[in-house]
Amino acid sequence: MKLKNALLSCVLAAACCLNLTGCGKKASKGNIDDEITFQDGDKIAEITIENYGTISAKLFPDIAPNAVKNFEMLCEKGYYDGLKIHRVAADMCIQGGSLNGDGTGGTALVDESGVFPIETGAEARNFYGALGYAADETGSNDVQFYIVNSKKSVDITQYSADLIKNEASTIAEQEEGLEDTDPALEQLKYQETYHTNLADMIGKATDAVKTKYAEKGGYPLWDGGYTVFGQVFDGFDVLDKLSSVEVITNKNGELSKPKTDIIIESVKITEYKAPEPEPESESTASSKKK
Repeated sequence: MKLKNALLSCVLAAACCLNLTGCGKKASKGNIDDEITFQDGDKIAEITIENYGTISAKLFPDIAPNAVKNFEMLCEKGYYDGLKIHRVAADMCIQGGSLNGDGTGGTALVDESGVFPIETGAEARNFYGALGYAADETGSNDVQFYIVNSKKSVDITQYSADLIKNEASTIAEQEEGLEDTDPALEQLKYQETYHTNLADMIGKATDAVKTKYAEKGGYPLWDGGYTVFGQVFDGFDVLDKLSSVEVITNKNGELSKPKTDIIIESVKITEYKAPEPEPESESTASSKKK
């Protein structure tokens, strides 16, 4: 599948969209997201990149069950091991996991069709460090994942939910008269859904969401359009190093292809287990008896 930007106009005209057609390690001080909380059994993805290190992300099976299940199945088979991070887009994302290492190839395992639809939720946002699936022009996911690398402060109040809704209506008008077999219809329906979801996500953003985008950064114009199924909590230094590599123009004209191959060593899924309380020393125990 070819990397191609999705059709977004009005307030989205300047936003580059993410398309395909286009597993817990020890935390290091100053390199963790302390807003992420854990309970026993929470699933963690450990994405290890050769010569760079490991990025750890908490997964969201309650929000994106198919996406997490698909990711787990792929990891169990070792699918990602040895594949490339083929896209490093400044202030946007790093992207990898395509079978052919160029944004093409790869089949989802969670569905017999080889693809599955996007899953969105108000709790799953494209903050800095968000882990998501790239989607094709019809809104289908398969194997490629992305991690948002933009640390730029974003004021999401600059985006008008009403304007985005109007764009959804304009797209719906373009669908009229198209035959069900017209491939353009499915693409337009996805774009209509994308804009509708985005307008809803922008309109319902809480003060906490607005503050996090302003303080931590991210890419809010993807909210509701792509499946966010996890959030990085450790390894931000690795993400930043990957995001600063030298890039060249890819075959689609985007300045995002790493000049030197970036190889995914492994992706493993683990489960969080709360640390056992440290045993009391003899002096502490004896003092309690007194």
